[in-house]
Amino acid sequence: MKQPRAQGSYGRAIPLALFWVAAQSALYGYIHVNGLGQPIANHLPLISLFFLIVLVFAVNPLLCRAWPHRRLTTTELTVVWVMVSASASVPGYGLMEFIFPYIAAPLYYATPENQWTELLFPHLKEWLYVSDPKAVRDFWEGLSPGDTIRWGAWLRPGAFAVGLGLAFFFTVGCWSVIVRRQWIERERYAFPLVQVTYELTHTDPGGRGLQATFRSPIFWIGVGIGLVPHLMRGLHRMYPVMPNFQTHFPLNAYFPNRPWNALVTNWPLYPRVFMSVIGVTYFLQLDVALSLCVFFLVYKLQQVAFSAFAVTAISTQQQVMGAVLVLAVASLWQARRHLTAVVRTGLSPPRADGYDADEPTSYRAALVGMTLGFVAWGGMCIVMGMSVWMAALFVGLMWVMATTAAWHVANAGCLLVNVGFTPWQFFTMVFGSRALGASNLLQLSYVRSSIPNWSSQSLMAYSAQNWRLTDMHRLDARRLRLARWTMVAVVFACVVTFFATLNSIYHGGGLSKTAWIFNVGQWTLMRPERALNNPFPPNVPGVLSAGLGGVVMAFLLFMRHRFLWWPLHPLGYALGVTWAPARLWFSTLIGWSIKLTVLQLAGFGAYRKWRPCFIGMIVGEYSMTVLWNLIGLKTGLGYWGPPS
Repeated sequence: MKQPRAQGSYGRAIPLALFWVAAQSALYGYIHVNGLGQPIANHLPLISLFFLIVLVFAVNPLLCRAWPHRRLTTTELTVVWVMVSASASVPGYGLMEFIFPYIAAPLYYATPENQWTELLFPHLKEWLYVSDPKAVRDFWEGLSPGDTIRWGAWLRPGAFAVGLGLAFFFTVGCWSVIVRRQWIERERYAFPLVQVTYELTHTDPGGRGLQATFRSPIFWIGVGIGLVPHLMRGLHRMYPVMPNFQTHFPLNAYFPNRPWNALVTNWPLYPRVFMSVIGVTYFLQLDVALSLCVFFLVYKLQQVAFSAFAVTAISTQQQVMGAVLVLAVASLWQARRHLTAVVRTGLSPPRADGYDADEPTSYRAALVGMTLGFVAWGGMCIVMGMSVWMAALFVGLMWVMATTAAWHVANAGCLLVNVGFTPWQFFTMVFGSRALGASNLLQLSYVRSSIPNWSSQSLMAYSAQNWRLTDMHRLDARRLRLARWTMVAVVFACVVTFFATLNSIYHGGGLSKTAWIFNVGQWTLMRPERALNNPFPPNVPGVLSAGLGGVVMAFLLFMRHRFLWWPLHPLGYALGVTWAPARLWFSTLIGWSIKLTVLQLAGFGAYRKWRPCFIGMIVGEYSMTVLWNLIGLKTGLGYWGPPS
């Protein structure tokens, strides 16, 4: 078994981590719903990394000066990061943010005109939504002077919605343990985002306050490059007389007419400059970075062609559906020997030197946990009103989508991931609305996975990265009980987020908050309403388009595994045209160009020499963005930095 490099107690790390889990959960509930910024944003969570930066650059140097033997160790910093980053999946897109408008919308938006009471409510269990009229009205319109929040009205529907999400989280968390060895040791995924957290959690072996990377002038050059643009943008926002630093360049004026205006609509082809994305791209494989850009451009050109020939029955989104399914099958086939060994080990008597000796939990525990998670998750869907066959397909598809999101993060370091489609879109395309029936249509739309953004803060991706981090530090995740502490942090974040966010919404009302977040409540019910009032059959052209996407993905996988010279990675094709690649492509192209130039002109030695600069760019952009978010609590001015 691996021996931990950093010995000693990690007891201080637990209260420290729980403190920041509470802080970031409460802050998120105020900052984002009030339009002041996105303090978590992506798979390198903004406010979580800021806390780690504070510990590394402020707390630890002070401890080294005053009490050298009390400084935070690599083990403690790693435990803090594992708990804090995993809990970042809770407050925002990953779980909690959409729950409130979902369960508050039915009673508020039901009118005689839309006939939801007759059309939808017979298929919606009363305990799935808030049924207290006063609690619902105050939620949307704000508390009147002297009124208090009716917490009791939220407990039953809120507990079920959170429980459904936790069942999903627990299932994919166990799955992340099962695939850890395959992804890290066998396929050797790059995990680019972990390069940043590895440096931040790695302490100086000589006892200095800052380790060598952070004492390098090259690192501080990078910090300046990442920080200065956001310092200028923030000052310009507060004082318009100050010069601005433009990072977003709309191109609508250059493509005003059909069909070329398809380039600047529906996830537009805008150049956007994010220093953190450029920094992350420096750690990507060149073929991965290039493919992210190339396939986004290919998809956009397809949209131009669809616009030119007035094609409406098929879309690029459907190709992504087929591509993701083929990718999932190929990944499972590639991991077949490992998965067979996992099952064999799980069914065998435990051994100290067994196949799972280095895992965060035993394979038996992971397999049992995953099985129970699937049963609980599917069972809750059935209790909601899904048919058994639909619940089984839904749970299976969500498992595939969560794995795909984590695969994107592990391979390409995608700060932002949207899988590209939702279960509602997939199943209505394949079966049509008639075959699904009213109850299945309503439940597919009512679960939070009907919002594509959920995958941009996925617990499986966070967990996979954390297992890689402990592996790089040669820490024994099982001895540290990291799997257990991960779930403790997630559940604790659920409790804090629930009360803090709901309290924030009631003060002002959901109608005055960030519109697109709170509109999802009525959109949730408008989808099945339209499908029931205007039934439609399966989308045969869409299914054929998905089949084409699967064929293209199979071709890309074949070419990559058979020919070393093949320049394109299948990952880019699986991302499709979504919010994520639309925001990442240009900065990824810049980062790819810089890395290619450095390697070709100066060699691998220069590439390693300049690594601290690109870590510094990430640290600089993140630090300045969080500072503006915190200042916004006082000024009321929002600020957005890294992609979200």
